[in-house]
Amino acid sequence: MTRLVPALAALLAAATLAGCGPRYQTIVFELRSQPPIPVRLGADEIEIPVGIAVSVHARLESSSNIEFVPDDALDLDSEDRGILAADPTPGSHNFVFVGVAVGETCLTVEVEYEDEECIPVRVTAPG
Repeated sequence: MTRLVPALAALLAAATLAGCGPRYQTIVFELRSQPPIPVRLGADEIEIPVGIAVSVHARLESSSNIEFVPDDALDLDSEDRGILAADPTPGSHNFVFVGVAVGETCLTVEVEYEDEECIPVRVTAPG
């Protein structure tokens, strides 16, 4: 019995530590450039005209009391780079989105190496 108590204590401590990090709730995009044509960048949908490139900073929001920090891994990946290109740029959580061709795709949000969601993307014909 005395050997069982330390093992249970270690197991409980490991389980507690695993739940102590931030938990992904949503992503917020902040424009870092001013495109000549309006774009929509949201966690529920992204709409960008073909031929337009925008520089964005992505801010992660947590559903726990622990917030995300710039060192937390974030990757944004377009499911169809022939429609939307999404590439990291210098600085933490900075990206450029380019409307390549008219169509629809999805932008995968990967946080700390786990897929969290896929945001619908529409690339539209210019105005």
